[in-house]
Amino acid sequence: MNDSEGFTDLLQAEQLTADMDSGTDLPHVERNLQQILEAGQRLLTRTPASQDNTDVQASILLGSKGFVLPRISERLEGLRTATTFEPLEPVRDTDIQGFLRNERENALLAVIEQTRKNTFEEVDHRQWECMENEWEREKQKILSSLLGSGQETFEFQQEPELLTSDHELVRGRSSLDSIEIAFARQVFVYNEHVIENGILPSLVDMFKEVASKTGDQNIIDLWQLVQCMTEIPLGHMFGSQPVNIRKDRQIQTHFVNKAKLYLQQSYIRYLETTITSNLRQAQLGGIPGTYHLVLSYLKIKPPVTARSSEDGELDGQPVWAVLFFCLRCGDLRAAKHVVDRAGNQLGEFPTYFSEYANSADHRLGPGNDTKIKLHYRRIVKNCSDPYKRAVYCVVGRCDWAENHTEILDKIDDYLWMKLSHVHDHTNSEGNHEQLTLPVSEDTL
Repeated sequence: MNDSEGFTDLLQAEQLTADMDSGTDLPHVERNLQQILEAGQRLLTRTPASQDNTDVQASILLGSKGFVLPRISERLEGLRTATTFEPLEPVRDTDIQGFLRNERENALLAVIEQTRKNTFEEVDHRQWECMENEWEREKQKILSSLLGSGQETFEFQQEPELLTSDHELVRGRSSLDSIEIAFARQVFVYNEHVIENGILPSLVDMFKEVASKTGDQNIIDLWQLVQCMTEIPLGHMFGSQPVNIRKDRQIQTHFVNKAKLYLQQSYIRYLETTITSNLRQAQLGGIPGTYHLVLSYLKIKPPVTARSSEDGELDGQPVWAVLFFCLRCGDLRAAKHVVDRAGNQLGEFPTYFSEYANSADHRLGPGNDTKIKLHYRRIVKNCSDPYKRAVYCVVGRCDWAENHTEILDKIDDYLWMKLSHVHDHTNSEGNHEQLTLPVSEDTL
């Protein structure tokens, strides 16, 4: 019975060893410590005493070095249950305390930053409000001193929305863009010269300099117009009231001449731009001057053709068309060059033009004025060449009501033609054939 039991135990041990060598998992052994101890004692009693003690101990638990069974009880009794079964502190994947502390600090910092921002905005707002009020008080003092003690002071209503606009406060101290700031800077510099009682620069020139740096052609054209229209000698009217200056006959004449000059200069720039964009077609060449500029422009944009070119051509272009464009550019020398080259083809017109070009105010004398108007009504008005009619109207100031729609297709051309007809109203009262400045303003 004992032999069969020993053989069975050896067979089981061999099977376990074979399973371990095969690489498969060991079978689960459900034994407590007491059962393991008893099985070891039985194996120990059946093992011959001649075997090595170390191998015997190793075979008890199937280990490489074995385990000393007599001392296992001592080691089991020496275990301290108080420390062995104490709950271990779990390993935390996330530092919750640190996370909460960080969130709390971030919330406090956000509140502090928002409070600081609101405080600065409020201080900025109050600063500008105080400055506006101070300027208003100073303005009232100045106006009160100018008006005197017996007159009422001016009242200026402030616009509160300009002071309380949130989006303007966020953008900074000024709601102006870069271009507006550049113009405001020029005003500041000009005021500095006024305060220092120095030589006052031209504020218009300063603004024009800023406009040239913007690159916006509309702004540049605007300040070129302002500069041209403000270069008017006041003479004896200097220091007078503006309403009296505007009514002065000489001032009005200067205004008309300056307006014509600006339109003529603008037209020359237009011709140059058109030719530059079409150099191959224009064939300008190297000869400077308005005459060749006009010829090149007419190669790009041919003149309005009539049934027949009256009075011939000049360098391949209708002579009246070339003469009209020279007058439109305001170049009387180029126009005289055309008249001299055309010669007798133009009839009596060279006589009229010579007096027109040599007079200070570009007016004809009573004799030639009557002749050119009569010649226009009888012959020129019914001719087929629109440029000839326009040239006679400019030189002789004939038929100011004619709009010349065939050749004047732009508002600048229309204004130039009307300004070319304007007479001094003090010498034109009762003459309905002459255009005065008030009548031209009403017509426009």
